[in-house]
Amino acid sequence: MQELDRRIYLKGQEVRLRFTKKEDAQMLVDLFYQLSPQTKWLRYHWHEHNYSEEEIWQQCYKMADVDWVHRGAVIATTITPSGECCAVGVAQVARVRAEDTEAEAAIVLRDDFQKKGLGKYLLRILSDKARQMGITHVVGWVMPENIYLMKLVRRFGLEIETKTEYGERKVRVTL
Repeated sequence: MQELDRRIYLKGQEVRLRFTKKEDAQMLVDLFYQLSPQTKWLRYHWHEHNYSEEEIWQQCYKMADVDWVHRGAVIATTITPSGECCAVGVAQVARVRAEDTEAEAAIVLRDDFQKKGLGKYLLRILSDKARQMGITHVVGWVMPENIYLMKLVRRFGLEIETKTEYGERKVRVTL
């Protein structure tokens, strides 16, 4: 697999974009706990207290351990003032079977990195990688009030289908 190591600057702050590795699980757990309740609601459709510590770790391990056959993820990191590397965003794609051409996609950004263009970079890299995996469509469940995600997806100019079920919007995008 080709490596990814891209650096971008958002409002003067360097952000590194790369594919996740197993060792990133701790950073992903830390990212989850840094998200506001509103961001957790928009991304996970649940409040924090609905997840056990074990469930959070399991999901973060799964996201960090990619195979680029069934799943893959791109992480955005930055360096804190104390010199530590921390995650500020992650986008992932996952399909059930290797031969599936449709996969679920998701993205989450730390609140202070939202609306700065980071999501666009993460989704562009993830979309390109998904196409290389043979994925032609990505789907995701979006809360109706998540207007920023819908604006971001529409900016890509791709064909989008939406359907509302059970109070959530199912979004299907042709890559």
